Amino acid sequence: MTQRATCVVRLEFTLVFLCFLATIMSVSSVTHYSVPEEMEDGSVVANLAADLGLEVKTLKTRKMRVDVVANKKYLDINKDTGELFIAERIDRELLCPLKTTTYCFLKLDATIENPIRMFNIEVEITDINDNAPHFRRGTMHLDISESSPVGERFSLNNAADPDVGANSVKDYYLSASDHFALEIQTGRDGSKFADLVLQKALDREQQAVHNLILTAVDGGVPTRTGTASIIVRVLDVNDNAPSFDKDKYVVDVMENSPIGSLVMKLNATDLDEGSNSDVVYSYSLYTSERTQEMFQLNPENGEIRVKEMINYEDLKLYELEVIASDKGHNSLSEQCRVTIQVTDMNDNHPEISIKSFQSP
Repeated sequence: MTQRATCVVRLEFTLVFLCFLATIMSVSSVTHYSVPEEMEDGSVVANLAADLGLEVKTLKTRKMRVDVVANKKYLDINKDTGELFIAERIDRELLCPLKTTTYCFLKLDATIENPIRMFNIEVEITDINDNAPHFRRGTMHLDISESSPVGERFSLNNAADPDVGANSVKDYYLSASDHFALEIQTGRDGSKFADLVLQKALDREQQAVHNLILTAVDGGVPTRTGTASIIVRVLDVNDNAPSFDKDKYVVDVMENSPIGSLVMKLNATDLDEGSNSDVVYSYSLYTSERTQEMFQLNPENGEIRVKEMINYEDLKLYELEVIASDKGHNSLSEQCRVTIQVTDMNDNHPEISIKSFQSP
């Protein structure tokens, strides 16, 4: 008898509980909507009351409300019309900042009383092309050796675009250049990035700096673009030898010129830069020791000065060969010849010879 009574009580409790749940709550399936981001405040998403089969005139008395799950209250319901509307501007990139997220949803719970019912609502926020591609660095600096082979690649900074899908970066363009071209690569996630490719050999002596413009273009309609400057500085290699403006020089010097007197100054120029263009001067082995004793060559500035007293009567002509070498790692050089002609001075007294003759 006791067991039977217990079963009856349990059955009655279960029935009461089920009836209670059925009476106070009914949860419907998820209702889906889709709206673009950046809609103006007050814009209507849908007539929620009609979609849920609710009478508009009962919304106030039944205290219908919309609660946004885990987000700000971007959406609300107009209890006079049953319309779901934008309460605050929605920025998809702020709401779903991860680019890996293909879809962006707002989840809402709509609740109504007497009896209590709950409705699950999902609103997909679709992307619009409201962001232009941008480079984290407005100017990119590249140092490229003039000896770099044609076909060498140089990585460039990618452009970022907070938009997704077709509105993200789709291509890159490079301003006109004889020496460089772009090659576009696609990553596993579909992102685009560009490499700068050398298509013509560089010559620093012809052009030391190349100024380029890189443009990123998205796939939106209308398209948006972002640009960055690329400054390519061509690094020097020692590919030019010093050069004299003449192969041969002829200069006159008076005999008995004071020691230290300037005979001439040689000037060799090198089109390279840095140590590759620094020039030192020296005598070649073809310059005799006697000539080197008579004339001093300054290795730094190319000045030739009188080292010992010059006597026309000793030697009237001196031949010098001077080498100009640069200070590059693989030094290059060039030679020139200098002829020094000694000009006679009236520095000798006449010699009088007297002879006597005896007449017969």
